[in-house]
Order: sequence, then structure tokens, then C-alpha cells
Amino acid sequence: MKRIRATNDLAFKKVFASEENKDILAGIIRDFFDIDEIEDLKIENPYSIAAFRETLDNGDIPTLRHTLRDVAASFKSADYISELQMSHTQFFDERALYYALKRFIENYSIPGEMIPDSLGNPIRYSSLRPLYSLNIIGYNRYQDDDPLRILQLYDPKRNKRMHKEYLHIGFFELKKTKFETVNQRHWSDYFMTGNVDSSAPDYIKRANSVIEFVNLSKEEAEMTELLEKAENYKQLLEYTAYMDGIGEGEARGRADGRAEGRAEGIAEGEQNKTRAVVIRMHNEGISNELISKIADVPIEAVFEILESACL
Repeated sequence: MKRIRATNDLAFKKVFASEENKDILAGIIRDFFDIDEIEDLKIENPYSIAAFRETLDNGDIPTLRHTLRDVAASFKSADYISELQMSHTQFFDERALYYALKRFIENYSIPGEMIPDSLGNPIRYSSLRPLYSLNIIGYNRYQDDDPLRILQLYDPKRNKRMHKEYLHIGFFELKKTKFETVNQRHWSDYFMTGNVDSSAPDYIKRANSVIEFVNLSKEEAEMTELLEKAENYKQLLEYTAYMDGIGEGEARGRADGRAEGRAEGIAEGEQNKTRAVVIRMHNEGISNELISKIADVPIEAVFEILESACL
């Protein structure tokens, strides 16, 4: 059965943030954080194809992709967030910590959730709750063979933890194979190959069936293709501009002995690669409006590039 990639942004949100798929979300939380009971599971910003279409029509692809990649939920005893990151990005650890802490402090001083003191006044910090964060990573990030690490507040010198375990920040690297549990191997198969074993739990099998093309609406299938192209071209644009720009900048810097040469070379490299990617997208039949959104350049610049190339 043909299916979209489980690492597609829309697939990630559809599987883990749909109201009808709460059992799948509960399953992945249990499998990575060893939580027995997940009661009163609530999804924040549930999956909605209409909301994504509206964001896309407004030309805000960066916001769209960020929204798709994020999953946030709460249950009786804690909160949960998850993000999918398939390509290298700078300061990802800092980013993961930022979003975890940001979500943690959102519960500060929530009316109705605070515990009163002896005088009946609410204690503002009492509404803070434990947070579980799972970052699913499509590349080898850490220099060991372990696919999973879950970090907490910890004193390694004295082997002590806080009284309560408030933060659990997990990183699951899909390309590593030294799994702690069978279900973690099933999840890796789901994300990487789509070949889910018959021995996998029903919720993982169902996650696989949710993203079969036959189970997608026409609009979902069209947006899936669009997001694939946006991702591929955006990565190409960023990577080639960065690498070629650095190379040209270093050469120019050596030639004239000025630091400005490197910066100018990088800028020139970015312009050249933007031009190349715009022309490539045009030749593949992508509309000028969509090229503008994906390449993050004004529509007028797209016209100028195509006109200069006699296209």
C-alpha cells in the first residue's frame, strides 16, 4: 500500500495530533518515557487541514512547517511536546531546551490549578507541572551508539536529582539501532522504512495505515506533495548557498586580505544559488507565487530572475 513518508511534516501532525488518534500519541509517550497510565489526554492545537491551507494561502510557509512539526498535549500528571527534525541544524540542543522550558513555564500561575497556602492565597509556582519532551532526529547527532537519551535535572558529582523530576528532554536518533525496547525499534521502522512488523502494537500499525494515500483526502495529498517540494528546495537553497558562499568568500578574502571579502562572497553565493533554485523550480512547473514562498524571495525578484534567464 502506497503511503507518504512518516517523516513528512503533515504526516507527523496528522498521526500524532488528531483527536481520533489519541491512542497513537499515548502509545509513543508510553514507549519512550515508560509512563504506565496516561489519563485525560488532551491535544493542544489539533490537526486541521483547513488551518494549514489558510496559513499556506497567506504565504507563511515557515510558520506552516513549524506548526506541522510540533505536537503538544497534556494529560493528568504532566505535559508533553514533540518535534521532528530530519536535517542538521545549528544550536538544536539549545532550541530543544528553549521550547521545553518555554512550555514548562506556561503553566505558571494558572487560575484554578494553584494550591492555596495556609491563608488561602494561591501559590503561583504550584501550578507548574512535569514536562516530557521528545525530539525525533533523522541524523546522527551524538557520538555514541545509543538511539535514545532522556535528560533530566541532575547532579552527576553527587548522583542526586531534584525532589521532583520536572523535566524529561528526550532525543531519539532514527539512524541508530541499539534500541532499549522492541517498541522503540518498531517506531524507528515506522519512521524510517514504513515496514512495520506484524508483531508491532496495534497503535503503531494504525499509525502506518493513517498515512496510506488511500486514507488521505485529495487536499491532504496535494499539500503533502507541496510540503515535500518546499522541504527539498528549501534545504537545497540553504545548504548550497551556505557552502558555496563560504567557499567563494574564503577565496575572495584570501585574494584581497579583507574580512569583508568573505562576507561579500557568502552574499554573492547566496544570490547565485537562489537564482539557480528559482530557475529549477520554474522548469519543474511550480508557479511563480509558490516559488516566491518556498525560496523566501519577493515575487518581483522571481520575475526578474526568470526574465534574465529568458524564461
